[in-house]
Amino acid sequence: MLISLARRLRNSLSSGGSLARFASNEFAVLLDDADLETGQQVASQLLTTLDKPMFVDNQLISVTGSVGLACAPLHGRDPQTLMRNAGLALHKAKANGKHQVQVFTEALNAEASYKLFVENNLRRALTQNELDVFYQPKLCLRSGRLLGMEALLRWNHPEKGMIRPDQFISVAEETGLIIPIGKWIARQACRMSRQLTAAGLGNLQVAINLSPKQFSDPDLVASIATILKEEQLPANLLELELTEGLLLEATEDTRLQLDQLKSFGLTLAMDDFGTGYSSLSYLKKFPIDIIKIDRSFIHEIPDNQDDMEITSAVIAMAHNLKLKVVAEGIETAEQLAFLRRHRCDVGQGYLFDRPIPGAELMQRLKRYPRGPIA
Repeated sequence: MLISLARRLRNSLSSGGSLARFASNEFAVLLDDADLETGQQVASQLLTTLDKPMFVDNQLISVTGSVGLACAPLHGRDPQTLMRNAGLALHKAKANGKHQVQVFTEALNAEASYKLFVENNLRRALTQNELDVFYQPKLCLRSGRLLGMEALLRWNHPEKGMIRPDQFISVAEETGLIIPIGKWIARQACRMSRQLTAAGLGNLQVAINLSPKQFSDPDLVASIATILKEEQLPANLLELELTEGLLLEATEDTRLQLDQLKSFGLTLAMDDFGTGYSSLSYLKKFPIDIIKIDRSFIHEIPDNQDDMEITSAVIAMAHNLKLKVVAEGIETAEQLAFLRRHRCDVGQGYLFDRPIPGAELMQRLKRYPRGPIA
């Protein structure tokens, strides 16, 4: 297939262009005496060429591609710099969605430097106790009683200070560091739930987030089972929050993992419901127990009529399917009143509490009314 593809790409180039195979599935194109506009035209032409299916061994094969573009002298004067910068642009094009052309910018250089900084420092953070787990309480909206909390990762860098998850989680996923970090979070969260029970605060369920990358770990199910056993936490006190992206791209292995986790007695929640794809189909395909309505739908209640209609419809639909509903990002009394009026089950947000450091959690939770998990 690569031979046929190379022939097609070469034929689409003018006499002034050279094509070379650069990696297993990457090609480099060198254009002599071409400006940036010409480079963009050629890049678009290459993508158009890739659009056409190929016949290989009597099979029709569709190919997609992405192009990173660097132009001398604007983006470098020597071959090494130009190749590096074109590679950074290619990486960005892939991240933005396939079948795109990305021109190199200095912002990509800064992004690559920051990614390298995060990767190097995050490896150390895991062993130097720089990571911490904060917990945001989750309350029954009908009674106001404390039901549990969501575990949220924080990174307290010795020089940069507190680094937000959105500034490093994507790097952790790309590098695979999310797998050991995820296991660490799971253990810390389970241990905290057990400690709260031992302190007389009741059986409080703790929720942790699982990313798609963690499901590539063949040890995922066994590691969670081991953590539950070693931390002596009943499985019903652990909730796993799953993204829509994970469910969209779920393989048979992923489905099997979810079924195995569900068989332990864990609770499975679909996080950020409504922000992704065709969510309704997932409710039939996977053993979901809870829907979490994304904060973006709650934020403008009661001022945004569309958000109110969507939220009330999601709550009614979930209840018809025997699913519980959690609302994220509750910040005002008006939002709380609306959600109560429409019988949303559980809520979390700054109206009740900000995420609490683990060291302060036990004392802070003592002021909440408590109740067992239904």
